Amino acid sequence: MEIILSETLGFCVGVRQVVDLAHECLKKASQKNIPAYSIGWFIHNQRVVKQLSELGLRHIEQPEDAPAGVALVRAHGITDELRNRFIQAGFELIDGTCRNVEYSQKIIRDVNKDDHIVIAGIAGHSEVTALSGVQDNDGVVIPSFVVQNTQDVNNLPHIGGRWVLMTQTTLPASEYKNILQAMKQKFGDSMIIGNHLCAGALRRNKALIDLCGQVEAVIVVGGKNSANTTALVHLVEDNGLPAFHVESAEEVTEQMRCYSIVGLTAGTSTPQSDIDEVYKALKGEML
Repeated sequence: MEIILSETLGFCVGVRQVVDLAHECLKKASQKNIPAYSIGWFIHNQRVVKQLSELGLRHIEQPEDAPAGVALVRAHGITDELRNRFIQAGFELIDGTCRNVEYSQKIIRDVNKDDHIVIAGIAGHSEVTALSGVQDNDGVVIPSFVVQNTQDVNNLPHIGGRWVLMTQTTLPASEYKNILQAMKQKFGDSMIIGNHLCAGALRRNKALIDLCGQVEAVIVVGGKNSANTTALVHLVEDNGLPAFHVESAEEVTEQMRCYSIVGLTAGTSTPQSDIDEVYKALKGEML
């Protein structure tokens, strides 16, 4: 069996940064003899989370959950209200917010008071939550509408003013395109685009589409709770190929080895070690 690797796979820049900062968080906490925390799941990969947990990085959601210490802000960011509560509770924050998310939050913070913010994304996704929780200079949350599909766009109220379309930066391009078109049809010149999809995610998707033209099936490596990894699985299926979503080499099956040529890609939270082990398992070197 031949295995072709996607040209873009594994850790993105933002995830690589937050993993490095997780180690910095542990180091700083050790030097000060105080606890180290991650605010929410900083990466959607069980193995990486387990490794850092064993080193002492504890997962918490609220400042009330534990004594003050050094706390890592996840790559998807957090709401301004939650950030302020951690600071007021005496936590020292290490900010792992992806620069794309940070930029998106700044755009929302800088909009005119009469503008209406629309966030295209998955309701409840941590990035969408962070964008929905941006505060103005007076500490008031800037109102926003979250739309997951074109029907949600159709349900938006007909009110005056400018509409600013923001997006979850990792939203599948096809979903964003549909929402953007619906927004243009409904609001016309009253709508402007605030931010854009992550360029790295678009390159990853393009590389996967190219890969689909060369193989019979695709193995996608990544956390089952990772939205971007799940989106890669759907992209393979949309291109008419079988897709197999595995978290580790232990999930590789004989069915995956029955093809003459398969593709291998991975989500943004997948370390190179996981990719290498799945590759070996597909080759039958690690059963």
